[in-house]
Amino acid sequence: MIAIPEKCQNAHNLCFILHDIMTQIIVSGEKANAFTVKVKLSEEEKRSISDEENIIDWLKKNDRTEDKNKIISATVLPAILSDMMHCIYEALSSAYKGKMAVAYMLIRKPIQESLFVLEEMQIDKSAFVSNLENDQSRLQPKVTGGIDGHEKRISKVLDSLGFNGVLDPKYIAQLRYDKSSDDSFDGVCNKAMHLFTGHHAIKTEDLNINFIFSGVKGLPSQWKYFYSRLPYLLFYIYLVVEHVLENTAPTSEQYILDMMRRISAQFILASLDVEDRYATDENDKLVSSLSAWLSEHCIENDFPKPELSDLKEMAKTGGFPNEPQDSIDKRIASYSAEQEVVKHI
Repeated sequence: MIAIPEKCQNAHNLCFILHDIMTQIIVSGEKANAFTVKVKLSEEEKRSISDEENIIDWLKKNDRTEDKNKIISATVLPAILSDMMHCIYEALSSAYKGKMAVAYMLIRKPIQESLFVLEEMQIDKSAFVSNLENDQSRLQPKVTGGIDGHEKRISKVLDSLGFNGVLDPKYIAQLRYDKSSDDSFDGVCNKAMHLFTGHHAIKTEDLNINFIFSGVKGLPSQWKYFYSRLPYLLFYIYLVVEHVLENTAPTSEQYILDMMRRISAQFILASLDVEDRYATDENDKLVSSLSAWLSEHCIENDFPKPELSDLKEMAKTGGFPNEPQDSIDKRIASYSAEQEVVKHI
């Protein structure tokens, strides 16, 4: 069986850490009934709802807009997230096996469409529900007015997350939607999905069929691009997911910091394997920010600044450098039973 090169393994592990953390947020929320909305009704209101009437219709008819919006959001959110995580999981599994056409096809939906919906929920949940009810075309990426429109939206999201300046909205928009750029998933994903592409930027060469003839020789470059770019986008997705769910399915600050230690440590390890040809200023800036945060965070908690030799264990356990194992075990045990730690590493 074909498997990814060793130089991509740390990035593959990082992608799965991010995937597993997001998946666990959803699972924990479902177990805690966080996506169940309780609506207070008087006895008279209960009697006024017929057996055939949908609760959403009744709420609309009685101007219970806030309750209606909560129910719709709570129903849509876990469904979108679950579908998103399934696509990401299968994309990573396919990439690991060298099935890169499948991997690029599968990753297109979560980074272009599913993430767009989450961003709309983050920007304005009421407007999201209104568009879902009345104008679903407003929830499709094509309505933004091109790459500049995407950049403005993403910048607004990053402002709300407190990460504008750490992550680059222009680069995120480019990676997701700019098929005219050589550094974009859009062009590669379109070629993976279609045997023939006509857009001038990704036009299929004469006497060729997209991805069909690349074979084993094409795998190294397909792997290296996939694993040098996807962690950047998955980290952004994680931030959006965590923020969208913070009121619906909140997690403890201790747990969030534990996960951020794992993510930061694994990001640094993955960055060391990126060849100069695939390095970007945007990713370097993110890794530098995470590295600075990790060092400061460890010192603030009376632990030494992590050395390179500490990072692999930190990525696995979330422990601090030189932290006793019983202390790590105790902290992990303090998380609720529903909040399992990362499983794939």
